Amino acid sequence: MARSENNDILSQALLYDGRYDENWKGLSNLTGKEKRGLKNRNGWVRPLSRICEKTGIDGAFFIKNSNVELTEARDFVLFQRLTTPQVCFHPVSKFLFFEYEWDGKAIQRRMIHYLKCTENDRDRLAINGQYYNNIYLGKRMYGPGRRQKVVRTMIGGMEHRFEVLDSPINRIIFTSEAFQRNLEKCRNKRVKCCESTRVVLHYPENCNNDFIHANYVKGGPLFNDFIITQAPMANTIGDFWRMVWQEQSPYIIMLISRKEKNRCAQYWPKTVGSSVKCYGLRIINEGVDDYRHPLFRVTSILVVGPNGKELRVEHWQGDFNNSDNLAAPLQLLHLIRNCSRPTIVHCHLGISRSAILVAIELCVASILKGPTYKHLVQKAVYFLRTKRPFAIETPMQYIFIHRVLQYFIQPMVGDLYEFRLEYRQWLDERAQRPFLDEVGQQIPGYRCLSPSVDADLVVRTRHVDLNDSCKEISDTVGQLPLPMEMSHKFNSELKLSKKYPRGLRYE
Repeated sequence: MARSENNDILSQALLYDGRYDENWKGLSNLTGKEKRGLKNRNGWVRPLSRICEKTGIDGAFFIKNSNVELTEARDFVLFQRLTTPQVCFHPVSKFLFFEYEWDGKAIQRRMIHYLKCTENDRDRLAINGQYYNNIYLGKRMYGPGRRQKVVRTMIGGMEHRFEVLDSPINRIIFTSEAFQRNLEKCRNKRVKCCESTRVVLHYPENCNNDFIHANYVKGGPLFNDFIITQAPMANTIGDFWRMVWQEQSPYIIMLISRKEKNRCAQYWPKTVGSSVKCYGLRIINEGVDDYRHPLFRVTSILVVGPNGKELRVEHWQGDFNNSDNLAAPLQLLHLIRNCSRPTIVHCHLGISRSAILVAIELCVASILKGPTYKHLVQKAVYFLRTKRPFAIETPMQYIFIHRVLQYFIQPMVGDLYEFRLEYRQWLDERAQRPFLDEVGQQIPGYRCLSPSVDADLVVRTRHVDLNDSCKEISDTVGQLPLPMEMSHKFNSELKLSKKYPRGLRYE
């Protein structure tokens, strides 16, 4: 409480937490001059009035009325903040759905149908143990060969569904002309940007380049729109803020930890009061909140554009790499779902963690709105890849979507206990694979959604680029990696010095 005197963010968190109401009543740090202007001299009046001044709200209701309690003043300020145009969102499709189309029984039937389809969709999964390559590794190593043991599991079914999605024969055809012309603005030349869904920059007028590696994800069962993009580079920071201003996005979700500095440029002002300028826009840091969510740091940003027009943006940055955090995606989506403008989501390449978040929203919206699909997650990922190609890279990410979805529906229809046991066994086997953890890394690589060195992606190393067209399976079977480029070419030919000219015979 004492530290909150000079910290408005901390004061706001304490004022809106009912556990500290009694502590605020007994706190009074007002001087004699401050007491003269206040009729209500409770300890919470001064910090709450500072918050009102910062947000442009008239606090005379509780400042000049000694009978107002903290709960009444808190409700008054919250109502004023929610009804101001800057922070009031009107997602029309969401309001219409919950008012006219909500059907609780149909939603429950879709939840049960999803669990039954997941339970019945099983495939063969090899058991790692004493059998390897049909050879018994026991006392009689050179004895007669035995068949490797396999079991039919739900995890195996999910891996099979991902293999079907990732197969070259099911690859989605798209074009990428603008991507090919702006390779210097792309983090990975293998991850192409779909031409039909890419964000075309129109601000400012008469600008020569309209490219940014970002795609719209809209339509289908979604309540609101998303923009998935790669992490800004040093030469694309201006383009990123052009996109924010053009789309009037109220939220930027950055799913990269503060420790992963090599995966994203510092594109927003980091300290309170600092600012950056680009393309006629001034981006100002108005405050940093570390108490809104335990996994995220929220930065309040004010973007001032031409003619003094303002846009307020909340920048959410957090570590979204731990596969055990099943509640965090749903909490983020609950916040984002209230927006009527597109929400910008980015990770390193824009095809892993950010794609996971949007895929979860697609699944949740499909359960709420329908229709019913036999393989819900597979359908959602396929729809997402039509907007953002190559989204969801590994089986780990695909299985994580299933786990979050089951966590979401568990209070209503229960969950699959057998699936949890299979996942623990699958995770133990995954821990035996080669993951290179960094020094001091708290979460082991086999539990990360996108580790620095992913064993599932090693097989793609030094292979041809990811294709934007369908292929027959036989085209890639037995394909060898590309040869490494050697700086020194070794030649087995005998090299003679100039003392002995070529063509002569020497004995």
